[in-house]
Amino acid sequence: MNKVLLSIVLIISSILLSNLVLYGIRRKKVPGAFAFSILLIGMILHSLGYVFELLSNTVERMYFWIKIEYIGVAFYPFLIMLFASEYTDERKLANKYVLRLLITVNIVTLFLVNTNSYHWLYYASVSIDSSLGFNALKLEKEIWYYIQVATLCFSNLYSIVFFTMKWKRSKGDYRKRVLFMLVGVTIPMVVFIVYILGLGPAYIDLLPFSYIFMSFLIGVGIFRQDILFLTPITHEMIFNAVDEAILVTDRKGMMISFNQSSKQFFPSLENIRAGESIYLIKELIAYDFELNQENYEIDDKIYRFKIIEMKNNRGRIYVVTDITESEQAKKQLEILATTDTLTGIYNRRYFMDKFEKSVTGGVFAIIDIDKFKMINDRFGHVEGDKVLRYFGNELKACFREHMVCRYGGEEFAIFIQDDDLDKAFTKLDAFRERIAANEHGIRFTFSVGMARYEIGHISSTIVEADKKLYEAKENGRNQIRY
Repeated sequence: MNKVLLSIVLIISSILLSNLVLYGIRRKKVPGAFAFSILLIGMILHSLGYVFELLSNTVERMYFWIKIEYIGVAFYPFLIMLFASEYTDERKLANKYVLRLLITVNIVTLFLVNTNSYHWLYYASVSIDSSLGFNALKLEKEIWYYIQVATLCFSNLYSIVFFTMKWKRSKGDYRKRVLFMLVGVTIPMVVFIVYILGLGPAYIDLLPFSYIFMSFLIGVGIFRQDILFLTPITHEMIFNAVDEAILVTDRKGMMISFNQSSKQFFPSLENIRAGESIYLIKELIAYDFELNQENYEIDDKIYRFKIIEMKNNRGRIYVVTDITESEQAKKQLEILATTDTLTGIYNRRYFMDKFEKSVTGGVFAIIDIDKFKMINDRFGHVEGDKVLRYFGNELKACFREHMVCRYGGEEFAIFIQDDDLDKAFTKLDAFRERIAANEHGIRFTFSVGMARYEIGHISSTIVEADKKLYEAKENGRNQIRY
């Protein structure tokens, strides 16, 4: 047996493992990927450490490289269980307490290997054997070695059992993917059992040599089957689990696929098959596929379309969401934010905001219903509210082109743009006579204070209008002052 040839095999194995590490780290967000990459790094340290162990000739040099190997080997049990639990999504057995126990044992192992000459708890003796034609390290095991082996067997058995269970539950292509992972983790376990039972060459650690087969198997799975680091849920399950409608078309608009939710959005899909045009969906007859409409209404439903262009113009993915409730809620909030709930006209806050942003001058007026407290006291608040609603509706109807609002209580406000005081007076006086002549329900009058508004002088205008309103009420009510 040639130790140089064995070393070359291990170096090749390490190179293959390094490629897998880079592949896994680039996909570290996928379940199991990061743990598997760390496990591979441990295997690389084991392999390269064993290369230098084989090429060394003294006990001291060989044992130095044993210590390097165990930086990876010591943590195999923890890393194997962590990887398998994340990949198979199993957490009951591989819970935080079991993982903490494993890593504690592994840390103790690393410490005992590095301090073995002081206590001999891991190896009872360390010597050289030359029966293979070259120097190999002869190690007599002690109690903690067997504890470490027990944890490693437990982790390997765990990974094999749960990969087998997942393989049995899987179907189609995913079943093949899991099988690759199952065989990949089984190979080192079988080789390790052969080594422990002493069935291989004496004093040769067979485990690093199994890595080349494992890396080759997983490499085939990655590059030919595209299997590594897929989540445990299949594409089909994901596709049909989402509530949104998903329509997939080729570049010519022919249906490639659609999920089950799509049929709830567009019932005519029941009669459409893959290969037929998306334009055959009756519910989308008015949808503009060229303009890529974002929102689209069907009867009383509002749908939002998100369009994803595939690479190289291979096709499109339409993701359709029902936003009816959210749009209705948004409209309701807008109404509440801008409208007085009793009268249906602008509230004071929104009116003042628009007033402040006005880019033209005009006339600002404050209107106050005369003796409104007497109406409430005599007829009750319900009738008083009817008066306010009636007045708000009439004010809005008569001044459609201008801003009106409920200013507060029985007070209202109006901003008549681009008018002078005389013209505004004429309009408001006609409205005053109309209200005074009302013969439906409770009869009432109102008083008005007006002021000329110049851009940027809101405060002084309001003060002036309020002052004129006070004059109108002091001088007998049912009149307009400016």
